[in-house]
Order: sequence, then C-alpha cells, then structure tokens
Amino acid sequence: MIKRSIITALALLLIYHFALPHLSRACYWIPGQQRANYLNAQEYVHQPIQDLNVIVGSSMANELSQEILGPQFSKLTFPAGGAFTGLEIIHQTGKRPPVILIEANTLLKEVDEPMLADVLSPWRRQLREISPIFREANRPSNFQIGLLDGLAGKLRKPQPAPAGEDNSTPPNKPADPKLLGAMMDVHRGHLKQAPDPEILAAKIKRLGDLIDEFTLAGSRCVLFELPIHSSLAGLPQPLAIRNAMAARFPADRYHWVRFDPNQTYPTSDGIHLTRPVADEVTRKLLADSRP
Repeated sequence: MIKRSIITALALLLIYHFALPHLSRACYWIPGQQRANYLNAQEYVHQPIQDLNVIVGSSMANELSQEILGPQFSKLTFPAGGAFTGLEIIHQTGKRPPVILIEANTLLKEVDEPMLADVLSPWRRQLREISPIFREANRPSNFQIGLLDGLAGKLRKPQPAPAGEDNSTPPNKPADPKLLGAMMDVHRGHLKQAPDPEILAAKIKRLGDLIDEFTLAGSRCVLFELPIHSSLAGLPQPLAIRNAMAARFPADRYHWVRFDPNQTYPTSDGIHLTRPVADEVTRKLLADSRP
C-alpha cells in the first residue's frame, strides 16, 4: 500500500513537471506576504543572470518602483524584514552584483533565518534546479487555488451600479485622517524607543564587514535612508541609527544617496511613501547611485 502511494505520488509529480511549462501563469496565486517573500528570495537565488543589480531592505524599500528600476535590478526587499536578510542571501550565494542599494532604516531587524535555511539549503537548491515544480512560484497548491478562484470569479455575476453611480475603479484617495493618526501613533511608539547600544554596534559592524567584502569583490554599495514623516524622523531610534551610520560610513569614503529627514514627504502611514513620491525617490536613487 505504501509502495503504491509513493509510486502514485512520483507519477503525479512527473506529470506536473512536464505540464508546468504549458500552464497559464495567470492561474497561480501566492497565499500571503510570507510566501511572496520566499518566492522573491528563491527567484534571486536561482536567477541565472549574474550581473543583476540588487536593492535590499524592508517593506519601505519594497514600495520603490520595479518598473522604474527596470529589469537590471532585483528587489530583495522583504515586508516585515530588513536589509540584512537580502545581504546575507547575496553573501551566502557568492553573487557579486555590480550595484547594491542598501536601505538603512530597518538596520535593527534580524535576519530571517527560516527563509535563509529554505532558499540556501544545498539539497533544496539542487532539487529546485532539477525541476522548477519545487519552487515557491510553482507549487501545485498555488495553481489549484488560483484556478478555483478564477473559476469562481467567472461564475460570480457583476452587480450593476445603482443609477447615477460610476462602477469604474476609483482614483487613489488620501488616507483617512483618523486611520493615519492611529498608524502614526503605532510607529511613534516604536520609534521613540532608543536601540540598545550593543545591538546597534553589532549591526553596524556586520554591515561594515559585508559592505567591505562586497566592495573588495567589485560591487558598488550605495547606502540610503528612505524618507519618512518628518515628525517621526527625529525620534530616538531613527536618530540613533542615522548617527551611527554616519560615523561608520562617512560620505567621503562611502557612497550615499541623501534625502532630507526634515522635509515633508507624503506617506500612507507615516513610514511608507505614497506611490507618486515613491516613484520620485526611485528615480533619485537611480540617478544619484551612478558613479
């Protein structure tokens, strides 16, 4: 019985392996942000192009426009994470991108060790190279759920708009002031806590080691602190990180792209830039990161 089950499972995997190139990507569905993070990390690890530039960071850097960055940039920007996860992926894969853009805002975030174990495990990497069906993007469950969701969508009848109302997609609206205020309070409560000096020093040292390693290998490392709401930028945590970064990575020895922390930048919640501003910041990063 067990032998038959194993043979059946192997047969189904083999069928899916050969069917995968012919399945529509529109049918796939990624269940949640964590799985999307794993997908992005795996795609970079298994990317055959060796001269891709990389931007590393958190959800804040994830707001930067991939369209403006272009196909020459890969984003290792993980919501709920920070720059060190992306930097460790670059370090442990041995890849040396021509340019590495490094977000400094979330320097205190820990490395996502479960993600690194998943995407850098030698046997998993080898298995995913043998067949893409073992990669996050191609999970059979992703296809099944996406297919069912698409069929359900076709079965649902669109509801006509009431007389006098427009059923088209509404334009972007500014955040509700009360909701924005509540989110600002959450971020303010977090950012007003000064970091432990020993933890901050350890993070700065590790970042310095990685940057010096990448630089010696030929990468150009570009540091940047993304702008946040001006009322948050001077709180103890961002101020401590800013001062420590400036001391360890002086502008006369390291490449920085600067944004004025005292300038008012429109945000959706205090720390994430609105779409038009994120596009402007992306363009500035590209322009100012050139040699």
